[in-house]
Amino acid sequence: MEKTSPRSASFKLALLSISLMLQSGGTIAIAVSKMKETFVDHSATAVESLVTAPNITIMIFVLLSTFLVRSLGTKTVVLLGLTIAGISGMVPMITENYTIVYLSRLALGAGLGMYNSLAVSLIDYFYEGELRNKMLGYQTAFQSLGQMIMTFLASQLAVISWQYAYIVYGLALVPVVLFLFFIPTIHTKTEGDEKDKGTIKINSFTILSALGFFFTFAFIMNLYTKATTFVLEANFSNAEFLGTALSLATIVAFICNFLYGNIVKYTKHYTMPISYLILGISFFLISNSSSMFSLTVAIFLASAGAALYTPYSFGILMQKAPRNAANLAVSIGMVGVNLGVFFSPYIMSAISNFFTNQSAAFSMLSSGYAFTGFALITFFFSKQLRVSEN
Repeated sequence: MEKTSPRSASFKLALLSISLMLQSGGTIAIAVSKMKETFVDHSATAVESLVTAPNITIMIFVLLSTFLVRSLGTKTVVLLGLTIAGISGMVPMITENYTIVYLSRLALGAGLGMYNSLAVSLIDYFYEGELRNKMLGYQTAFQSLGQMIMTFLASQLAVISWQYAYIVYGLALVPVVLFLFFIPTIHTKTEGDEKDKGTIKINSFTILSALGFFFTFAFIMNLYTKATTFVLEANFSNAEFLGTALSLATIVAFICNFLYGNIVKYTKHYTMPISYLILGISFFLISNSSSMFSLTVAIFLASAGAALYTPYSFGILMQKAPRNAANLAVSIGMVGVNLGVFFSPYIMSAISNFFTNQSAAFSMLSSGYAFTGFALITFFFSKQLRVSEN
C-alpha cells in the first residue's frame, strides 16, 4: 500500500509535517506588548516568561519521550504530543487568567517535548544513505517553514487581539491528520522488544555530542541576544531593519536545509568543520560590520553555517548511538541544545567579565574565536565524524 511505503510522497510529507510545530513556542512573542496591557497585575518579566515557559517542559519531556514510546508506542506518542500541543496552545484564546495561560504554555511544551526527538530519530529509522541525509535536511527546513508561517500569522492576528494570535496553534491539526492516515503503526527496537527492556544505554559519544550542542548553541544564540545592542552601539542609521534581516535569515536557513542532502554529498565528513568555519567567519564579519548591509550579509552567512551544522550533527549522533538508543541519544542532544540556549547570556557575560570588555562587538568576536577553535578541533577528528553513506 503506497501510504505505508516510506518512499511514497504522502509518507514523507506526513513524517516531515510533525516538525512544523517544533519551533512554535516563541511564535506569539509578537503579542507580548498587548498581553502586558491585559496582565497589568503581573510584572513585565512574568508576562515575557509566557514566551519561554514551554522550554521548561520541552526539556523534561524530551528526556521522557523514550520511556513513553516504550509504554505507549511511537505513533501514539506522536499523535498524543501533537494533540496536547494543539489544544493547550489555543487555550489562551478563551481565557485572560494568567495562571491558566501559564499552565497551558507548560502543557504546550510537554506536548512538543513528547515527540521532539522522534521527528529526527524516525528519519534514521526509515531511511539510510543519501535519502536519509536529504530527509534530515528537509526536517530542519520544515521546522523553519512552520516557524515562518506561524510567526507571520500570529503577527497579523495580534493586530486584532493578542488572544487571536494563539489561533496559530490550530496548525497542529494538519500533522495530526497526515500522521494518522499516512503513517502506519511503528514498531521500533525501542518499543516492544522484551529482550531490550531496561537495557537502553548511552555511550560517551552521546555525552560529547550533547556538550558540543551546548556550547555551539550558546555561542550561536549570542547573535540573537546581542544583535540589537550591537546595532545601537554601532549607531547604524537604519537600525530598524535588523528585525527584517533576522526574519530573512530564517528563509536562508530554510533554503540551506532544503539543499542539505545535495551539499553534504560534496562536503562529506568535512561538513562539521566547514559549518563551524562558516560560523566563525560570519561572527568575525558581524563584529566588524560597519553598515546594516554588511551586518545582514554576515547574519545570512551565520544562518547558512547553522543550517549545515544541525542536521549533520544529529545524523552522526544517531549513527554512533548504541543499538536501540537513537531516540534517547537525540533526546539528550536536544537537552544540550536547550541548555545551551538558556545559559548563553550567562556564558557570554562571564567571558566579557573575564576580559573586561562589555561591548557587543567583543561578544560577537568571542563567538568567532570559539567557532574557529571548534572548526580546528573537528577538522582533526573529521574521519571519526563521518556519516555513513550506506
